[in-house]
Amino acid sequence: MLKVGCLLDQEKLADCIGNGELEEWMVRTYYDFRRSLLDVTEPYPCYFAVEAEKNGLIRYIFAESAYDEKELHRVKNAVYEYIKSYRSIGKRTTLVLFFKPIEGGVSEDYKKQFWNVINFLNVNDPSVWPPDIPNDPNDPKWEFCFAGEPIFLVCREPFYNDRKSRYTPYGLEITMQPRGTLDDITGDTAKGRKVREVIRERLKKYDKIASHPDIGDYGDPDSREWKQYVLPETNEESVMRCPITGRKNNQ
Repeated sequence: MLKVGCLLDQEKLADCIGNGELEEWMVRTYYDFRRSLLDVTEPYPCYFAVEAEKNGLIRYIFAESAYDEKELHRVKNAVYEYIKSYRSIGKRTTLVLFFKPIEGGVSEDYKKQFWNVINFLNVNDPSVWPPDIPNDPNDPKWEFCFAGEPIFLVCREPFYNDRKSRYTPYGLEITMQPRGTLDDITGDTAKGRKVREVIRERLKKYDKIASHPDIGDYGDPDSREWKQYVLPETNEESVMRCPITGRKNNQ
């Protein structure tokens, strides 16, 4: 069977599926992921993700546990490998981490899984914190960094109902988008504003709930990146405290 915690491209993943090297949960999870992105009847809001899957620009990591330290070290090494090589893959590349489904999981279980993984990466990052990124999560220009790279995180989990764009039927799924893949479409550019307008219009049609008020643009004084990683089920709730511990620039 496939060794968990390794970095896979689409071709290698297809070979592993064809050769029966993946566990059943891995195959099921990936196929649902692919189906949700490529469904033409209900277009997924982030068309960059759709095009990345179509063009083989996504990289994948499967993990059996969000808590086992040996497993998380393998995940960390694979994420590090991706971050250090992503610029050679393609401009809109993305990394997706799939975690094995948990029996009888509720929303708090999945949220704890997510923050445990991200905190583990934060604490065990082999690279120093980028000097140009604030290390205080309450600073509007803070964002999660790993391997010296700012990264935007998106979490999809089984507990969402109306927030369909964040729903996956099986287990925890974490998407990592290096900021370097988006540096030509930042919110202060005409192209960037147009991209956000299109994605948000698609989101209105896709989700059965209005966009969460914590969704904002990086650097906006009223916006915090970490509030957007795991969105609450309703728009009346908000993540009030960042579970990620800030790091010193020299750590």
